Amino acid sequence: MIRYILPALLAATPAFSQDLGVCHNIPYSTGNCVRVLACVGDQGLWLDGKARGWDQGTVTALRNDNVVCQGTWDSNGPLGTGRSQIACQDGTSANVIYYNQDNLTGTVSGQGLDSKDRRIQVWTGENVLQFLTAPGAYGPALPCVAGDIPIS
Repeated sequence: MIRYILPALLAATPAFSQDLGVCHNIPYSTGNCVRVLACVGDQGLWLDGKARGWDQGTVTALRNDNVVCQGTWDSNGPLGTGRSQIACQDGTSANVIYYNQDNLTGTVSGQGLDSKDRRIQVWTGENVLQFLTAPGAYGPALPCVAGDIPIS
């Protein structure tokens, strides 16, 4: 299920980062897309990307060290759980178990480990930036182990 060979187009960081811009939540559609944000380990590494599809689909993300990651997700687990697997250009991979918070908005939170035994924390959804904005805060921030990381 994990795609280990990344398309050449995605390998080019400028072309990939442009793809991160447009993402529309379209419930019950294979064209559905929601933003994905994740913390990786405790050294300030994080991912920003998209999950596409409905009930299952693809994940594409760019780590803040300019490494492209791509994989799949499937929400057919028991009791509102799902699973995602990704592989990155640098050879690392990760497995995440997530929990559906709100299916219509694509809101999930999850955690897992990467192939370097680093903890992965994941948040997705149409309203993920609002969810990651603490009361009274200036803007959204990823609550990573090494401290909050401002995002936009």
